[in-house]
Amino acid sequence: MRTILIPTDFTSVPLLLLKHAATNMNHQLDVIFMYSTSLSDSITDLLFYSPKKLIAKVISQDFNEGCIIMQNRYPDKIRSIRYEVLTSAHSNSFAMLAQSNKVDEVLLPVDYNFQLKHLAFDPTRHILHSGVPVSEVDLHLPVRITERDLIASLMTN
Repeated sequence: MRTILIPTDFTSVPLLLLKHAATNMNHQLDVIFMYSTSLSDSITDLLFYSPKKLIAKVISQDFNEGCIIMQNRYPDKIRSIRYEVLTSAHSNSFAMLAQSNKVDEVLLPVDYNFQLKHLAFDPTRHILHSGVPVSEVDLHLPVRITERDLIASLMTN
């Protein structure tokens, strides 16, 4: 069994990384989708901060459906899917998150720019400097493709 971490912006690209892992790895997988965002400076926001509420606010319905599709399609490979929030833009913070979750490997897409909203940030640099094993995956994404088409590609081989 392996624990893999996939940074996410809740588009279909992280789901395509999950599909790649499920079809190419010979282990059962515990999957962690990590969303990277800075915390608000508002005292009220900090007092009522909840990672679950934050995830519920930013996750899309398409992404939820994609996770369900993947778990149903690969029930022998995908043991669990869960979410973590990285709120600090430091390599040490990512390394601690990876260590506490016993992450065996991080999957990163090649030549992909995360679609950042509000306070979100791209964790790639911090992941690469953390010392955690990384596999970069070339998904061969077309230049122009809709999110619905990418979700549909989860259904095909």
